[in-house]
Amino acid sequence: MNEVDITPVHPPYPSLWMGGYGWGPRGNNGAIARRLRAQCLVIWDNDVPKVLLRADLISVPRDVHQAIRGTLVAEGLVAHDDFLLLASHTHSGPLYGDTRPNPHVMMNLGQADVDAVNGTTWLITDAMVQLVRDTLEQARTGVTLAYAEGEAKIGFNRVSSSAAVLDTVPVLRLDTTGGDLFAVVFGAACHPVSRGKDDVFDGEYPAVAAALVEQAFGVPALFVQGACGDQEAHDPHAPATTDNLGAVLGQEVVNVLGGGAFSDVTGPVTAKLIEVELPFQVDTTNPDARANLRAKYQLRRKVMGLGDPHRRHAELMVKLIDSGELPTSLPMPIHRWRFGGLTILALAHEPLSAYDVKLRAAFDGDLWVMGYANECEGYVADNDTLRSGGNLHGGYEAGWNENDPLVAGFGSWTISYAWPSPLKFSAGATPAAGTTERIVMDACLGLLNT
Repeated sequence: MNEVDITPVHPPYPSLWMGGYGWGPRGNNGAIARRLRAQCLVIWDNDVPKVLLRADLISVPRDVHQAIRGTLVAEGLVAHDDFLLLASHTHSGPLYGDTRPNPHVMMNLGQADVDAVNGTTWLITDAMVQLVRDTLEQARTGVTLAYAEGEAKIGFNRVSSSAAVLDTVPVLRLDTTGGDLFAVVFGAACHPVSRGKDDVFDGEYPAVAAALVEQAFGVPALFVQGACGDQEAHDPHAPATTDNLGAVLGQEVVNVLGGGAFSDVTGPVTAKLIEVELPFQVDTTNPDARANLRAKYQLRRKVMGLGDPHRRHAELMVKLIDSGELPTSLPMPIHRWRFGGLTILALAHEPLSAYDVKLRAAFDGDLWVMGYANECEGYVADNDTLRSGGNLHGGYEAGWNENDPLVAGFGSWTISYAWPSPLKFSAGATPAAGTTERIVMDACLGLLNT
């Protein structure tokens, strides 16, 4: 177990632009509430390393994820399926990467600032890769693992008051063979937006919770984010709320460690990483569909003001259509780690709570559903949310509104993440084959049942 500070400070970091909110520039000026960390935990199983790397970042874009995994695999440090990369999704951290979210569309950054963002991105990335190298070289400690769940009420469902609220707090404890606590991995499913949109770097409520656990037991504590695409931190969003929610979560982890009903977690550990393609509601492989889509975005270019993010998005979409580079689907990695007594299912992107609820209901045994795993380039909503469009939370998580499910919705995730259309859904209540929820659920259940 090892960690490194990844809080950007200028110099040497060229960019202090921050991620998490649109639609204008937001940057840090040196204020830091809590430093940002990357932490690495290596579980050696029959002399084979399983590597978990988590970081206080808003998200990891696909190209960065592939660069990190590719480097570690090429160096022979870890097998492709045995490396799991996780972001906490703090909204008080640096803008990371120049693709999705798109810095120009989301914050109107020019090329010089985007270049600076990339400079900071690769400094952080290099530090995380080196962290894995260093952790793999550490002396090994024999440990036993055990799992339990607590409950902490730190958020609500922002999409619908009748939808699920995920209050479960998964806790994985690692104890030395001598019986001493060695490390703790814990989780929650709640957007780290409790601080609000200011210009201060902060690991947010997960960092508060981790610090509380570390102070109580004197061991490292690693936070893992859940399927929180529709889970919002309690109001009001202010620094005091961050302290409060972090204390609630941290104290629950302390309570579970002090008296929870833990079940044994054993080896061997098997890992499997697959990838599915999520289609759009509009078939961007169809020339007529692309022409219709281009006409809609061309109209937005004409009617939107120069400073409007929707105009910037429309300009990008027209450019991609004209160059033949318009995406045809959203790739989604899905990662399973199976222990004796515990299965971890780590979903890429920003999955909504329905996936946690449905997967846990369909699985017989302890299942930990993680989000923001390996890469994050958009929201993955369930079919009910997708087909509701602007009728739920303005269509933000669905990706469409204004009665047009074929084009990116105003103010929705498809704008900031720079996609041409919302993900495919069924008009009826039952997800049909080839639609988003069905593809994701079938893939997940396939992994869980093999």
